[in-house]
Amino acid sequence: MSELLGERIAQQLLLWALVCLGGALVGLWRTRHSFWRSFWFMTGVWALVNAAIAYAGWLGAEPDPENLRQLLWINAGLDTLYVAVGWALWARLNPMYKGFGLAIMLQGFFLLAFDVFHALQI
Repeated sequence: MSELLGERIAQQLLLWALVCLGGALVGLWRTRHSFWRSFWFMTGVWALVNAAIAYAGWLGAEPDPENLRQLLWINAGLDTLYVAVGWALWARLNPMYKGFGLAIMLQGFFLLAFDVFHALQI
């Protein structure tokens, strides 16, 4: 187990956030369809939130491994909630809601895998 485990996790989350932000910027620039604009907009919002969380974690004190594991499991539970909210939006008829829903589901699935993977590594 790495001595700077929290920092490494924060850096990986920041990388994901930057990839999503780049995709969102290109996607918003290239499309006018309401489904895709809402998808890329929501992806960008998630990217900014993930980046802020990752940056704060990167700069903060190294967490106790047991506390970090517990936080990751709590986040995994929240991630399932994000997937459910995304699914509910996806089920709507409005293309804008569908775009928001798909973006939230994709973020939720990624974050669920990310959090579970890291919780199991500690």
